[in-house]
Amino acid sequence: MFFGGPEYDSAADSTGLRFDGLNDYILIEENVIPDSGDYTLSVWLKADSGNTGARTVVSQSDTAGSPFYFGSNSVSDTSGTIKMTEDWKELKNKDFYLDNNWHYYTIVNDGTIGDSATIIDTSALYIDGVLIAKSMGQGKSYPTDEKFFIATMWDNSGEYFSGLIDGVSIWDRKLTSDEVSSLYNSGVGMDPTVDTLNYVASSNLIGFWPFNEGADSSVTDYSGSGYDGQIIGASWVNVDTKLAPVLETVSLAEADDQTGSKQRELWGRVTDANEKSLYQASISLTGYHNQEFQWNTSVLTNRRGNYEINDCQPWENLKVSLDGYKTQIYLPTDSIFSSLPADFVLEEQSLVPAIDSSRYAELAQQAEENYELIQQMINSARQNEVISIPQGVHTISRSIVINRKTNITIQGILSSGIILSDIHQPVFIINNSSNIVLQRLSLGHDTSIIGDRNSEVLRINEGNNIYINSCEISGDAAIGVKAIGVQSLTIVNCFVHDNSWFAFSFQKCDNVKVEHSRIIENQEVMYKRSSDVAMYSNIIKD
Repeated sequence: MFFGGPEYDSAADSTGLRFDGLNDYILIEENVIPDSGDYTLSVWLKADSGNTGARTVVSQSDTAGSPFYFGSNSVSDTSGTIKMTEDWKELKNKDFYLDNNWHYYTIVNDGTIGDSATIIDTSALYIDGVLIAKSMGQGKSYPTDEKFFIATMWDNSGEYFSGLIDGVSIWDRKLTSDEVSSLYNSGVGMDPTVDTLNYVASSNLIGFWPFNEGADSSVTDYSGSGYDGQIIGASWVNVDTKLAPVLETVSLAEADDQTGSKQRELWGRVTDANEKSLYQASISLTGYHNQEFQWNTSVLTNRRGNYEINDCQPWENLKVSLDGYKTQIYLPTDSIFSSLPADFVLEEQSLVPAIDSSRYAELAQQAEENYELIQQMINSARQNEVISIPQGVHTISRSIVINRKTNITIQGILSSGIILSDIHQPVFIINNSSNIVLQRLSLGHDTSIIGDRNSEVLRINEGNNIYINSCEISGDAAIGVKAIGVQSLTIVNCFVHDNSWFAFSFQKCDNVKVEHSRIIENQEVMYKRSSDVAMYSNIIKD
């Protein structure tokens, strides 16, 4: 569902804007890009060969020193590379097409944990609905309270874009790969104000300029945010289609006969989203001989992920596949083949194990009963009481919360484990409590559940004199132990391992001690802000 703002009629939209590369641009006197967290930005554009040197598609200024910009640096008359801020330097060698064809660029910013410069985050670039690369950066900086520009650089340095732009969109969350692919819609495009196919983010639009006015000096924001823009110099043009022109098969055959170029070679590399080479990925070409007999040829990548196909006839589709990854299918007209090498990035396939529905219901019921039992024991506990968790592993359906308790101990009997089936919530939460002891417990999330794990195992909000002894914080989370505003926290003889971000996160905490613990294979050991932390006699391994 689409909320607020003027109603956009995509069927009546047949215009875009041409920018001359000299002094044309659009000014929006608002802070459009979010100043923290997740967001997605996309733009339809058709860059011409006049984009020599550095050119800017969108930018937002920031006098504090954290601007955002996206554009191109030309390499030749028909190709360039991505131009972005240092936070996105991993994308700077990726292609930016200057081929007079329409392309759909999508930037997905991941701000899951936060925007501190010490935090590692994963963001992504898509071109024409296909994942091109993931950017591993040291936390993205965000422009705040400054103007937003289309087709020029924010700092008056010029770098004006040359070509056509027909639609800029911004969402306040990360779009999924399926949503990006749906919006690209095989090059036809799709109305982002309406949820269609796999796209369900219309309510998250915070900026949308389709350039549909056709004869005005301003552009309207159809997201409902009121970020209307002023056109400086750009001229209106008709945009009937974004699809590249397709030559008839007969014409292609005749052209091949005349030039003697029936054969063609392809070469490049296949990697995963982290740029790891994929060995024995299949590259398969299919076509028709004399429009009657189908032919097929395929090669496998070597250990460096490289492939090469020589003397191949004109083909109709190319398939890239590998067990455990999503298969990709391309047409000869796709932009990835505009220049060689043609490099492919495969996404891992999420396999959902089959489970009997009755068994699933039984497990869910048991998890709910375990939660209710443990939570009731804690809720009814009085001061100086010891709560003993029975031996064995207990799966729970919701977070266990210790709220405003004083002088209680929660301990396991021999080997006691508590596993949460919700990977987006902490296993244990301690709120505004004092003199709390957790000991001899193994805490973690269900490792069989597929999805992004963006929570903590143990979260402590406010309180004092918290003592964690001989516990296993068993990873499969973003953070092992996260404490905010705690006075006197001791973590001793614990095993904290396999957390995808930090073993510990301390914010505004005093007198924190981590002693005689094993801290193994976490992405980072600690994130600390305004906290007094001492670590003694620990074993730490990356």
